[in-house]
Amino acid sequence: MSGSHRAAVRLTMLWLLMAAAVHAQEDAAPPTPPAVEVPVVPETLEPVKPTAEELGAMDVCAEMHDEKALNMLERARRQLSIAACASSAWLDGLFGDQMLYEEYRETYGTLSVGTLWSDYDGFDPRLRFRIRLQLPQWDERISAFAGRVGEEDYISDVEDDFDALPSRQFGSLEDDSVLLGLGYANPKRTGNDFDASVGVRLDMPLDPYARTRYEIVRNFAEHYVFSGRETVFWQNSEGFGSTTRLYLDRALSDRFLLRWANLGKYTEETKGLEWYSQVTLFQSVGDRMGLAWQAQIEGATDNEVQITRTAARLIMRRQFRNPDWLFLELRAGVAWPREKLYEEREATPELGIALEMQFGQRRQRWYQRDKE
Repeated sequence: MSGSHRAAVRLTMLWLLMAAAVHAQEDAAPPTPPAVEVPVVPETLEPVKPTAEELGAMDVCAEMHDEKALNMLERARRQLSIAACASSAWLDGLFGDQMLYEEYRETYGTLSVGTLWSDYDGFDPRLRFRIRLQLPQWDERISAFAGRVGEEDYISDVEDDFDALPSRQFGSLEDDSVLLGLGYANPKRTGNDFDASVGVRLDMPLDPYARTRYEIVRNFAEHYVFSGRETVFWQNSEGFGSTTRLYLDRALSDRFLLRWANLGKYTEETKGLEWYSQVTLFQSVGDRMGLAWQAQIEGATDNEVQITRTAARLIMRRQFRNPDWLFLELRAGVAWPREKLYEEREATPELGIALEMQFGQRRQRWYQRDKE
């Protein structure tokens, strides 16, 4: 129904409401309303979608997220969803004049707050967020990214499986930074996948970056999955670098998965090769809780102490039942760090806690196996 048609209907309803009010006050029969002819849109014609100029992106996204918020946390999540969706609609509007409602719903983000403590490094509180914006009028393979993350870990692709809490790979924790970027990736994963992204760190002076990744995934021997990923990156302040990741997964049962992960990173600023090897046993405990039992060793080939840290930890991640978009992450462990020859390798306890809120609707990415 066009804007003129809707206006005619509204005028008719308003006239009828006014006539009923006059009838109640004067106890008199209302005059017969003049006939208002409402043109009918033929069913064969597709409905006209308003453009961003005719209907603001915030209004569109508010209509898409019209669930009633019952408490402050739900209201905060609703506003985050609307803002993320509206940002996607506004940015996508630069490449077309239609509002693609369902695609903007696939704008997805996370917000986490937490802290990690160790006897070696002390307290380190963090506030992190990630938002993936969809740009369907440009290309379904193009998306925009905004986030406050560990800058070097994100760009060099050394982040681990758990990002609600900051990682402590290759020494002490780095500072978080706000990054903006554009990414390319095929939404249908085939097991031979390429993606690329360019962006900038929002700091003065601005620090641009670019990275490309290629990943392969192979199933073999019924219960095994091998995956490898090569990342080549460049950052204005750090120069060129590359990261190689190798995974071997073994499904032990419906509740247990064993993963052996190996990573090597080299940059122009690195002293040799930084690496780690990690074994994780994932355990499912019910429908909403999982445990990860980890053992890890890491080092640097050109450091005065080549093995810089060994560690063992237990990570618990639990999804709340109500609301089901809120997650609690707890971790406890012990590490034996040593980066300098004069240091003694002593046991150092580690504790961490984080809350993560998911908002928006995550795009489903699936692997299309070859028929062969």
